[in-house]
Amino acid sequence: MKVAEKDNVVHGMLEDEFRRSQEVVQALQAKLKNYPKGALNVRGKKVKDKKYFYHYLVRRDEGKIVNLHVAEQNLPKIKKQIEEREKCRKEMLAYKKRILYLAKFLKKSKREGYREK
Repeated sequence: MKVAEKDNVVHGMLEDEFRRSQEVVQALQAKLKNYPKGALNVRGKKVKDKKYFYHYLVRRDEGKIVNLHVAEQNLPKIKKQIEEREKCRKEMLAYKKRILYLAKFLKKSKREGYREK
């Protein structure tokens, strides 16, 4: 954009937004570490004409699939945490797209947009 290249004020605003977006992504990544990993699944088991259901988390850990049982009393808490994790993940994706867009305007490399501080 020729205007942004010539106008220092606009260029400065874009730089500030670029840095702020990077900081938000880092904060969201730190926040994601507090949430449980994996997807919540349900299994059913039939024993003597009665069907039992139980919930568990499925995730990959060092190339292996790990199943973790979730107690019935912890189920609402885990569901809420997984929903919040997905919201954070979507928000982080939006900020990463914004960083790439701003990097294009500021003529920065793609790697520079995701560089850890």
